[in-house]
Amino acid sequence: MDYSLWGRKESDRTEQLSLQLPSPLSELLALKSVSSLLGEGKLSGEVILQIASEPVLPFNALDIALEVQNNLKGDQTSTPQLLALASHLRESAELFQSDEMRPANDPKERAPIRVRMLNDILQDMEKSFLVQHAPPGFYRNILYHLDGKTSQFSILLEAWEHCKSLASNETLQEALSEVLNSINAAQVYFKAGLDVFESVLVGKN
Repeated sequence: MDYSLWGRKESDRTEQLSLQLPSPLSELLALKSVSSLLGEGKLSGEVILQIASEPVLPFNALDIALEVQNNLKGDQTSTPQLLALASHLRESAELFQSDEMRPANDPKERAPIRVRMLNDILQDMEKSFLVQHAPPGFYRNILYHLDGKTSQFSILLEAWEHCKSLASNETLQEALSEVLNSINAAQVYFKAGLDVFESVLVGKN
């Protein structure tokens, strides 16, 4: 995945989301964004209706966990606890992803209400990384980067620079705590997502 996508506005990620649309829509929309196709008048009313009504998962869960790990990799502010949490988050994401990508031979696997529940869970999980006060020039969601060059969480980067000029590391501890809380919250949402899969399996028996 091109992680520079995280730095774009939500409306600019249409092409990324389109890759998860059901075929044959995925083949069509993988080439161009929905907005450009609409502008060129190349989508029929039937296809537009399907785009609006088909429940679609907004992104791959594992991408979030990998992004978290990449942001902490080589970061001199990272603590063993933070790295362990990130590793655990990736394990949960891999488990979630294996269920999400499971062949859907049973119609219940892709029931609209179930996919919408997973959609809500993933979107809420992404919001776990919203911070109250973002550094100047950065997004409030610390997963987002303004360019592909940044590979650290913005609040940790700012806190580290702040602490280098001061004797106190209070700002850094606050930033670390905020990232830790974000990862913990994301873990809770992955657990909720796995519970949705579990409820489907129970319903089959």
